[in-house]
Amino acid sequence: MKVEMRDVRVAFGSVEALARVDVDLREGGVTVLVGPNGAGKSTLLGVLLGLVRPQQGSLCIDGSSTRWGRGYRERVGYLPESVAFAGNLTGRQVLGFFASARGVARHRVDEVLRRVGLGEEASRRAVRGYSRGMRQRLGLGVAILSEPDLLVMDEPTGGLDQQGLGVLWEVLREWREHGRTVVITTHDLALVERRTDQLYVFSHGRVIAEGTPEELRRQASLPSQIHVDFDDEVAAQAWAARLRDHQVLQVGQRERRVSLTVPQDGLHQVLGLINGEGPAVTHVRVTEPGLDDVYERLLGGET
Repeated sequence: MKVEMRDVRVAFGSVEALARVDVDLREGGVTVLVGPNGAGKSTLLGVLLGLVRPQQGSLCIDGSSTRWGRGYRERVGYLPESVAFAGNLTGRQVLGFFASARGVARHRVDEVLRRVGLGEEASRRAVRGYSRGMRQRLGLGVAILSEPDLLVMDEPTGGLDQQGLGVLWEVLREWREHGRTVVITTHDLALVERRTDQLYVFSHGRVIAEGTPEELRRQASLPSQIHVDFDDEVAAQAWAARLRDHQVLQVGQRERRVSLTVPQDGLHQVLGLINGEGPAVTHVRVTEPGLDDVYERLLGGET
């Protein structure tokens, strides 16, 4: 499901929550929306879900103009930041209720319970006895119950332990493989970085940067770290001394390891120098700036 939103404007009184925003959600991709509180992310989610009607703007699905109506909303699944269910119902009853409301086959309830890691014992317990992570997984189960073409998740990692995160990553993988579309808002970029296909950075109702993680790294122009291990300490010392004549921001050497801070435009040159050392180099590790650092740079220090 390819979603294109053009010239979307939303105002609440005198406050312009979205200022003529363009957003493209790629089919089979995971799009992450980031920005400080009040930047417009939640408003955009409301528009995507059909809960907020923009004053202007257009919506295209798979290249065809459409409306934010019932037919569109039936193709959307939603995991809110804070999930809440009737405490006296069991997990199975909660999913059964939503299956009936959405016309989903009953066997799908069992499939989803297994998918989100709520086994037979947990699924028959009252929700009031669930941990926060279990409630989050149940909410994820509700969101994917109808196998929506567009899956919208607001802070989906909150409260999840390693098992719960594993469930979430597996769902993202499945949605990608089936050509479905995922939108995530999060303040925890480090967790979702490896699963991100594109980012939109919001500030004051506007998109100030967008692209793939690699494109935004280039735009942010942050330095990379390179760690080079040599077969002996003498070779490491000699190479570190020579490297100080090149475009390197910082050089450190300890025993057989040389650690470098390299500007983006000098990375290929330094890697070429490393390659020229031949068998003297035993290991090389390049660490690019994380998306958290990229986000902070692009946002210009705004919190």
